[in-house]
Amino acid sequence: MSKNFSEEEIDNFRQCFQLFAPQGYVDTPDKLCFIMRSLSMAPTITELKRYFDKYKKDADVVEFDDFLKIVLEHRSTENCSNEIMAALQLYDTQRHGYIDAKQLRYILTHTGEKLTDRDVDLILRELNIASDGRVFYNNLIHMLAQPLAEHR
Repeated sequence: MSKNFSEEEIDNFRQCFQLFAPQGYVDTPDKLCFIMRSLSMAPTITELKRYFDKYKKDADVVEFDDFLKIVLEHRSTENCSNEIMAALQLYDTQRHGYIDAKQLRYILTHTGEKLTDRDVDLILRELNIASDGRVFYNNLIHMLAQPLAEHR
């Protein structure tokens, strides 16, 4: 595995894994989600369940060595920022670099893994939306790509 990750990356992964799984393993996709998102990854619920089922041991747990395999697999498929940018640009037909906050709310509460109004309120509050309601999607993408710990 060390050929795929630097020593520093492995140390960061290990520290995060040990922090959130002090027993040495993860026993649910939810815990796997928390660790991965804390490391600035954004797996979908479907991906998390697939990773967990694929890499769990006989005791229905994922240990650190398998977690590294999950991270490697996920990195090979994930390009969140570009995917979000492309999706938002579909709604910005004039290519202004922003969409209306109301439109963003609708997208986030009605498509894909639907967010609650409360979740969207938190996102919009974090972005400090101006009175004109413009959401610059570069700012949104930057905020979403940050580790969870920075948004507490």
